[in-house]
Amino acid sequence: MTRVWMAALLAALMLTTAADAATDPAAALRLGLAWRNGIGRRADPVAARQCLQEAAEGGEPAAMFVLAHMLAIGEGGPPDAVAARTWLERAAEREYPEALQELALGEPDPQRADALMRAAAHALAHRAHAARNVVNQK
Repeated sequence: MTRVWMAALLAALMLTTAADAATDPAAALRLGLAWRNGIGRRADPVAARQCLQEAAEGGEPAAMFVLAHMLAIGEGGPPDAVAARTWLERAAEREYPEALQELALGEPDPQRADALMRAAAHALAHRAHAARNVVNQK
């Protein structure tokens, strides 16, 4: 089952075009990840960062999270710690579990860190439930 899922993901990444990405944040995310990881094309961190920026601006929390990391380390352009933090917080506001967890790990206030970890666990439970519903519908 995992191989089938991976093949489907690879096909979706390869079929995503720049035109799709210009109008669809999810398509921009897929294209940005394809550029970043060299899937179906030569890796291009500048193009990846641009696509992920478009996806993030379109409200895609996974793109916000990946873009935050690219900005933090200067992948595909100059580093920008302030923008990286802003995108990480925006992803967390949209209950993106990985962003909540990362904020929790860097939080000096133990009560706030605990609240963020609980929010991350809650968001992950919702993700698992949604995935289970997709599998059960097939």
